[in-house]
Amino acid sequence: MEQLQQMSGSERQIMEFVWAAERPVTTREILRNLDSSKAWKQSTVITFLTRLIEKHIVKATRVGKANFYEPRISQQEYLLFETRQFIRDVHKGSTKGFLSALCDIGDLTERDIAELIARVKDR
Repeated sequence: MEQLQQMSGSERQIMEFVWAAERPVTTREILRNLDSSKAWKQSTVITFLTRLIEKHIVKATRVGKANFYEPRISQQEYLLFETRQFIRDVHKGSTKGFLSALCDIGDLTERDIAELIARVKDR
């Protein structure tokens, strides 16, 4: 697989819709479903889609006069990529350091902890 690159916040918004659609979508569909508090223009969405194509996250297929966009990777694959990047960049590659920080935050429930322990044991 090609080298992935991180997405900007706007690119992520577009991809959240593309992933949720579970089918190829057009620029118009994307535009209709984006956050209305931003003044999205079609040319802006096309620019972001072009960047997503360059980042190997989305692909386009031309059908008639319209381009249809669909993910090249799943949302889960991208989340794993982002998590690896975060651990590498922020925790100097230490998964243990990342997990320690997660515990220090204090947001983990007993159930979360039990599920994590089971997950580690199953590995």
